[in-house]
Amino acid sequence: MKYFLLTALLMAFPLSAAAEITHPFYLAPVGKTASDTRFAYEKFHVKDMVNGFADYRTRDIIVSQNFSYGIAPKVAVEAQISNAWNRLKYDGTSVSDGEDTNIDWQMGATYDLYRQNDFYAQARVLYVQKETHHDKGAYKAFNALLKGGYDFGFILPYASAFVEVPIAMSKYADNNPKYDAAVGLYKKTGPIALDAAMHYHYDELWESKKWYAETALYAYVLPNAAVGTFFSYTFEDNGQNNAHGDGHTIGVVFKTEF
Repeated sequence: MKYFLLTALLMAFPLSAAAEITHPFYLAPVGKTASDTRFAYEKFHVKDMVNGFADYRTRDIIVSQNFSYGIAPKVAVEAQISNAWNRLKYDGTSVSDGEDTNIDWQMGATYDLYRQNDFYAQARVLYVQKETHHDKGAYKAFNALLKGGYDFGFILPYASAFVEVPIAMSKYADNNPKYDAAVGLYKKTGPIALDAAMHYHYDELWESKKWYAETALYAYVLPNAAVGTFFSYTFEDNGQNNAHGDGHTIGVVFKTEF
């Protein structure tokens, strides 16, 4: 049985030179494709609402697929599509519970600004579009990410800055920028890799501040393929509605290069 499973993996993802696809600054080599497949479950609880609202809970199931392809020594293009099934439940209110489906996709490119002497710097620009059945419209935006780090050999610390600027809104106007800043640590030992980060996220529309910690643990099953699990915990302070919330995300991921 083990022989057949290994044979199936080798046929689907032929062996190539070892690729550290879990590295925070991984970039698909020229002529190579990288795949990132994820399945996640999210749960969030918002409480202490005012202005006529009550506590509510959301539960989301999200499936996503990302492909990136190296077109030059320092450039990779990428595309991603995801689908989210949302359930919204209100506690102690006459507001109706709801369900929705979000179809999101994005495309763009990543550029290696610097990769030398254990220093790393990358920039990424994406076009993002989010469509929901309930809103009967699409949210469209551009976002940019700037990331840098240094590999000390025993560990790789890194930091990033992110901004998203809407260019078109769906039914519920969301025309304010969103910002994110993060610091993280990455470590790989043998076939095991660990990536952990702390984020601060700010959304101008709701004066929303989020702090969330995330971690991912990977195991390489082939030189160019890894399976993993990820977890994050979020705390939110919504200044506009005087609301506070917390929640978590848990999921599994499969990464490969071919």
